[in-house]
Amino acid sequence: MYTQNIKQLELKQVWGNWLSEIGERIGGWNWWFTGTFRDRPQADIERGWTKPGLGYTAKAWRDFMAELRARRGIGEPSWVFGREYQKERGVPHFHALISGVSQLRRDDAWAWWFKNYGINRIEPYNQELGAGYYLCKYVTKELGDVQFSPGMEHLIAITKET
Repeated sequence: MYTQNIKQLELKQVWGNWLSEIGERIGGWNWWFTGTFRDRPQADIERGWTKPGLGYTAKAWRDFMAELRARRGIGEPSWVFGREYQKERGVPHFHALISGVSQLRRDDAWAWWFKNYGINRIEPYNQELGAGYYLCKYVTKELGDVQFSPGMEHLIAITKET
C-alpha cells in the first residue's frame, strides 16, 4: 500500500510538471474549470432520457469551447481536461485547465454553463500552485479520461522528446 501511494505521488508530480511546462509553452493557463451536469426533470426521464454519458458530456464540452471561441472572436482556447464519474450519481463531470481566455469574464462563462448544463466553478489559475495541484489527482483515479485540445499535439510531441 505504501509503495502504491509513493508511485501515485510520483506520477502526479511528473504529470503536474509536464502540464505546467505545456502551459508555459502556450502562454500560461488562465482558468481552472469544474463542470457538472444537472439531473433531468421527471418529464424527460419518463420520455426515456437517461443520465448524461460520455457522448452527451463530450458534446457539452464542444459546445462550451464553441461558446468561448465565439466570445474570444479568434480560434479555440487551448485546454486539457480530466473527465471522471461522480461516485454518488454515476454521472461524468469535468476538471479542466484552459488557456487563451484571460480577456474573457469568468462570470459570463459560468452563467452559460449553468444555464445549459449545471453547476460549475471557474477560478483563476494560480501558477505558483502548478498544474499538478489542479488536475493531476484526476489522472491517477480509476476511469479517468484526460484529453487535450486540438492543435496541442506538437507540444505533446516536443515534451516527449526532451
